[in-house]
Amino acid sequence: MTDSTQIGSNRAVGKRLLTTRETVEYLGLAEETVYKKARLRELPSVKVGRSLRFDLLALERYVEQHTIKTLD
Repeated sequence: MTDSTQIGSNRAVGKRLLTTRETVEYLGLAEETVYKKARLRELPSVKVGRSLRFDLLALERYVEQHTIKTLD
């Protein structure tokens, strides 16, 4: 899964937890930045065993909360 259209199609079939790579592609951030933000608890994440996963709905809320509104 390397492009964002695949991430969107996964959501349609019920995939809710994204891998780090999918999260990097979804947010357009560097992998190191995603890990750092998760470690500092700035980015919502879930531990599944030893793996780190990112809840798609939580990421959408994160983006909404950090969106800079226009001055209109």
